[in-house]
Amino acid sequence: MLILLTTIINQKPLQSMRKHVRWESVLDVSEYQEIVNIIYVGLLGIEKNISEDCIDQFYHEYKKSLLLYESYEKVEEVIKWQLERNRIQALILLGLSEGEMYPKPEMAQIRQIEILVDKKDLPRVNRIMLEMDYEHREESTCGGILYVRIPGIRIVFYGSMPIENKVIQRHFSGSIERYRCMEHYQAIHMLSNEEEYLFRIARMVELYITGRLKIRDILDMWQYRKLLGELFRWKAVKELLERAGWNEFESQVDVLGTLWFGEDAEQQYGLALELEEYIMSHGRENRHLDETLLPYENIRLDFYWRNRDKEWALRKQAWMFPTREYMIRFFPILEKYPFLLVFCWIIRNWRFFRRICTNKCRKAGFRFRVRLLDIQEKLKGMIIKEEDRVVELPEVMQEDMIPQAENEENSSTEPAEEDGDFQNPGKENECEAQDRSAEREGVSQYEDAERDTANIEQTEGDSDV
Repeated sequence: MLILLTTIINQKPLQSMRKHVRWESVLDVSEYQEIVNIIYVGLLGIEKNISEDCIDQFYHEYKKSLLLYESYEKVEEVIKWQLERNRIQALILLGLSEGEMYPKPEMAQIRQIEILVDKKDLPRVNRIMLEMDYEHREESTCGGILYVRIPGIRIVFYGSMPIENKVIQRHFSGSIERYRCMEHYQAIHMLSNEEEYLFRIARMVELYITGRLKIRDILDMWQYRKLLGELFRWKAVKELLERAGWNEFESQVDVLGTLWFGEDAEQQYGLALELEEYIMSHGRENRHLDETLLPYENIRLDFYWRNRDKEWALRKQAWMFPTREYMIRFFPILEKYPFLLVFCWIIRNWRFFRRICTNKCRKAGFRFRVRLLDIQEKLKGMIIKEEDRVVELPEVMQEDMIPQAENEENSSTEPAEEDGDFQNPGKENECEAQDRSAEREGVSQYEDAERDTANIEQTEGDSDV
């Protein structure tokens, strides 16, 4: 598998396999090591004895990786546009730069997009992501806030730089605005080549400590080193790695990458072979390798909360109360005063439980800030609606009052012009009523007189006949 992978990466002609290869096992290992898309590209150019079912699975994984990369391209643009529109200062830690390191973009494997924002902007980011139909998911191995969406898109936001080493953490400390802006953006920032290299080493350290370091990580780092030009400041980076205690780890990762994908065979591969065994064994513990590669990370290697239920159930008691020989590495005072072992146990367990409580408090605080922001947005909406209603009511009332006022003016001026009397409106009303009754009486009397005259004329006519 490594021979085929090396040939594809170095763009060399492929040769047919002389030995029988169990492609089902190659498929399983390639899926775990996240290199199945590269292996499939190599299978297209060689003669192979492989079943149709197996080749279909290779093609399915290759197509899935290709479609996922295209989806990540669209998703990254949308998220950057949303952050820019809402004026949220953001730093892209890991994005689609892996696609630029390979001969073909489909050879890259995008695990997730990682973005650093200010801690106070996390509630706003949460509201934006939920509005875009992302699901907030809890994951023990993720130090940030994970959002997931079909077909497997993973976006991680951090409120602080996800690096535990104090030396590297101080190097990345400061405001996000101090990083250079991306082209055509004012709120989206990016790392320099040296900063991105340091961050990639930091991510590999995290993967090593959690037992998740894979061939894909070594390949990505080796490809990234190939792209670094002469302007890269290696001296400053090496000095910073040495102060952090990561120089041996970085060196052995480079040696292992050269062993797998390079052509230089003059180096010493003793420790690199142990690292290779560690990767191939899915992160099996190796105390000698830990102490050599990461001498300053013993506490993290010891206290890191791993998601291994069976291992925890079997080693819980031994882990909570280890032997004095084990504790001496962290508490050298036990060599002279062995009776302090109980107090060292208490200190050690307190550190572990403090880490758990800190993580829970951080998550609870984030949920509280999100709820508070939602309540604030609802209150703002209610206040705006109330103000709009109050503004509309006086305008309507004013429009209704204008015709009423005009009618009152007309009714008040007409009697004044006719009679000139403004003091006795009641008396005028009484006079008008009397006049109307008199007119009705006169009309009725006139009608009666006409009716009597018509009857007299009719009777006289009858008598003449």
